[in-house]
Amino acid sequence: MTDAALPSGFLSGLRVLHIGDGIAGSAAATLLATLGADVARPPSTQPRRAGPLVDTPTGPVAAVELVLDRPKRVLASDPNLGDYDIVIADGAYPPPDPTADGVFVSVSPFGADGPHHHRPGGEITAQASGGLLATIEDAHGTPVPAPGYVASKAVGAVAALAALHGLDRHNREGGAVTIDVSAQEAVIFTAALPECAHLLYRCPGRAGSGRYLAPSGAFACRDGLVRITAVENHQWKGLRAALGDPDWATGLDERGARIEHAELINSRVTDWTASRLKADCASVLQANGVPSTPVNHPAELLTSPQLAHRGSLQKTQLAGYDAVVLGPPWSVSPGASGAPSRPGLAGLRIAELTHVLAGPIVGALLGAMGALVTRVEDPQRLDIYRRSGPFADGVAGLERGAYFAVANHSKHSVLLDPSHASQDVAAVVAESDVLIENVGNSRLHRLAVDPELLAGSGRLALRVSGFGSDGPPAGYRLYANNVQAYGGLAGLCTSADGTAARLGTVLADPLSSVVGAVVVAAWALGPRRSTGAVVDLSMAEVVASTVSEFLAAASTGRPTVDEQVRRVVHRATDVRWVVAELCGEQCEQDSVDFVAAMVATNRAEDATHKLRTAGIEAAVVRRAEELITDAHLNARGFFPEIDHPDPDLGTARLVGLPWRFTGEGPVALAPPPALGSSNTDHSRIKHADIAT
Repeated sequence: MTDAALPSGFLSGLRVLHIGDGIAGSAAATLLATLGADVARPPSTQPRRAGPLVDTPTGPVAAVELVLDRPKRVLASDPNLGDYDIVIADGAYPPPDPTADGVFVSVSPFGADGPHHHRPGGEITAQASGGLLATIEDAHGTPVPAPGYVASKAVGAVAALAALHGLDRHNREGGAVTIDVSAQEAVIFTAALPECAHLLYRCPGRAGSGRYLAPSGAFACRDGLVRITAVENHQWKGLRAALGDPDWATGLDERGARIEHAELINSRVTDWTASRLKADCASVLQANGVPSTPVNHPAELLTSPQLAHRGSLQKTQLAGYDAVVLGPPWSVSPGASGAPSRPGLAGLRIAELTHVLAGPIVGALLGAMGALVTRVEDPQRLDIYRRSGPFADGVAGLERGAYFAVANHSKHSVLLDPSHASQDVAAVVAESDVLIENVGNSRLHRLAVDPELLAGSGRLALRVSGFGSDGPPAGYRLYANNVQAYGGLAGLCTSADGTAARLGTVLADPLSSVVGAVVVAAWALGPRRSTGAVVDLSMAEVVASTVSEFLAAASTGRPTVDEQVRRVVHRATDVRWVVAELCGEQCEQDSVDFVAAMVATNRAEDATHKLRTAGIEAAVVRRAEELITDAHLNARGFFPEIDHPDPDLGTARLVGLPWRFTGEGPVALAPPPALGSSNTDHSRIKHADIAT
């Protein structure tokens, strides 16, 4: 084992093998290693990689390989699959003998069945086919490829969670368990979840971060950019105060006025930020309650006070050079041993105090995997997506929230009585093995919930927040785009002329949820199930992990750029975008011109087929409206139909889990819970008590 930190040891004793040359499988195995698993891989020749290289005496080495391989053992010879509890195969590998014992996870571009199951693909195919690339655009609306291996790392987190789901089944039933992970579905789940929900529920207006009002975006400062998102009226009020209540802001206090005068607002805010440092802008705005963060490049994270405070920057050796790498995006405070309990996900009792997306999705994932998840809801502080939508068909209702549905399926709901809320919470928590929370310290204090006390009784508390629960910016107000700016992703998303692209995805939320679910599942399945702990998950560090090779390469002082990998985007004759990745000799001008001409003279699907036939990875850039009607995804049942709790809706669809047990179809999801549907005495909750 290398010097990689293993702070939790939740998976101590688990043997994992990674085979194949895909980044997704490698990232999945690395995540399990970070939780204490013993991970090995066979010797292999790695293909050319995008992103930074580290210039070594023996030649340039891809930084992403150096970072992902740190916690793994490299075998001297080909392995025996039967020696491992979990085998993660990223590539064309046949499943093991059905009489074998263990878990086999197959990661492929489009899954093992369906009309497109045979199509090849790598990182750029995952970005395009999964809807991520459609959410990143330059000023002219041209898609901008994400840097490095953002999509593949998201797929890797999903594959790690799928592997633990398989391990739970194997522990209960024995024998061979094979799991099919679709990269396309994993990227949809982590990068296009709100956009798909918006369309599935026929919501009016723009989806996801497109709903944000002015000022919203990256604004130029003396030393770079600051990300500002003032959506709510109280945030606008705080921004006015930060700017000294200028005359031009008069009459813009309501949302409609700020939509109408967006150009004026953004122009005036730009004037204010232009003469200031980005960190100072963020600090002043945050002091007035305005979500704002500096837009960092990964290299700037090497001097981040917050990452230093949390011990996330770890010194190591990469290819013989002193380097810094990111540690796990969570910290662990160990608790005490409690009453022995049977390991596993089936029947794991989870209490959930969460709101918005990042916290709730953790519970939805684990509920779909067999846990008993109880969502505790406060009638005076209902989740924003339950009380304010966007709503199905634009009709308001506490059961009609589109984003609430996709983030809260497969759970139960208990509605608190405001007259004794803390006692109600205590009753639910007392019956639970795990607490998931993202409501913050002050609200936990009001509800008399102490994560450390839970850990002291042998239980797990998962805390999810933008920066972690302590440190200089721990109390910052944030949206996903602020987290993505701070964590280095937005700073790397630039158009061809070097200007900042508009990063519209809310990847930070669902991806952090997947990582959080991995940690909870690891604790539930591992040898420390009866030993308590507080896990403090930082969304900013999750985001930083998606571009961690850029940080590590910069820390060596010897990073280089591989000019033999190029990603290009062109518009086809049917006005759809096509993206292609060129490697090695394909980067020569003749090949670049060939790709441009092929796309410009063909429909998008025809162009991608011809480019793939010529040995060039290419894919059509798909938006959410194409995904929810896609024949392949619907053949695989990726958007499952459920009986919706609102009787006027009848049935509705959800975004499914991006993995399945081979031969069984999609993992079944239960509907989102009706408000208070698991209360034993509904009569004590009066409708007048519910804040809307």
